Amino acid sequence: MSWVTAHLGWSDITWSTNVREFRDLSGTQWNVFLATPHSSPSKREKILPETYRLGWLVFECDKERRRLAPVPDSWESLTDRELEHLCTHADVVPARGARRTQPTPGQAEQMQELLAQVIEEVCDQPKAQSLDTGELIRVEQTLSIAAHAAREAVALRRAARETQGG
Repeated sequence: MSWVTAHLGWSDITWSTNVREFRDLSGTQWNVFLATPHSSPSKREKILPETYRLGWLVFECDKERRRLAPVPDSWESLTDRELEHLCTHADVVPARGARRTQPTPGQAEQMQELLAQVIEEVCDQPKAQSLDTGELIRVEQTLSIAAHAAREAVALRRAARETQGG
């Protein structure tokens, strides 16, 4: 594994150049890498929330950026589905240099339709006690898609409201 240091003014953060890529079940391509702060411990205590002081995983796609801490052991060897699960539990943060784009008509409605479909799929399942492990994994993956669609629908609604002036 190699490392690159980025100077951000308030601290130095080492970014791993070991980048994992995966595509989630909704089709979004994600990059995942490790970020580790290299400022003094007292400076980290003043600047970073406690959970991020030893580093975090960064999940990035073309629309969103997320952080997850603490960093799971051997995260580099996790499966794509395991990384997707972690990504759904990561904190959403502003993307670096993100440009605001106006939502196109119908994007929120499309996400809401996807959300309705996956919720219906999960609700049509028999009781959890009767599902085998493979079926439970499918339910978990479907709920992950639902969570992503819900976040996307909320973001699109907010963007549309800002565009309309309130």
